[in-house]
Amino acid sequence: MVTWLLVHSPLVGPVIWNPVAAELRQRGQEANIPDLTPALSGVGNHAQLQAELVAAAVRQGPVALVAHSGAGPLLPLIAHRLAQQNVAVAASLFVDAGLPHPRQSALDVLPVPAAEQLRGMTVGGWLPRWTSWWPPGQLRVMLPDEQLRKLVVDTCPRLPLSLLTEVLPDMNEDELGVCSYVRLSSAYDAFADQAEQAGWSVRRLESHHLAVLTSPAEIVDTVQDVRK
Repeated sequence: MVTWLLVHSPLVGPVIWNPVAAELRQRGQEANIPDLTPALSGVGNHAQLQAELVAAAVRQGPVALVAHSGAGPLLPLIAHRLAQQNVAVAASLFVDAGLPHPRQSALDVLPVPAAEQLRGMTVGGWLPRWTSWWPPGQLRVMLPDEQLRKLVVDTCPRLPLSLLTEVLPDMNEDELGVCSYVRLSSAYDAFADQAEQAGWSVRRLESHHLAVLTSPAEIVDTVQDVRK
């Protein structure tokens, strides 16, 4: 049996995975949610620190890495760090997530207008919380439950701009194990297409980006199915 290692986007807190972890445990599976937010306190070396935080949360394998959103590009570095401590990665699943972009930063792979907008939001080297990047109505549509929405907003960290300007290293993606992709929202169609072209197993749900919070049973069904 694998341990499901649920990796949250650095832009949000680990609570994003809580419902899925609870669903997995209810089904007799082991699930772990490493907290990546301590890696944001400085102004650099974020990816390496995040990989170390994930590795520190694992004692033995095999594990299935499951990345949501901005955690996707971190998986090669995480898998490499786990390999260094002899933890086997059986599979890597990207859930509405970005794909690895070695030798590029997060800003490098964004459309130029979006990258310029983020730079314009920066004050003293820091960006506002990710939830403030969305139009208020859009977040409310995805998370209609007021308590849940408040939990997500309150646990989103402040973000150093260096998180988005840091160039990711070129890692051996063979250490990722069998890769799969779960598309939740149309904004991630291009990534799902790219994964399919690479020969990965792909599942497409007609949902929304934060469905990991609102539809945990469907997410668990899908990630378990896509691994088969």
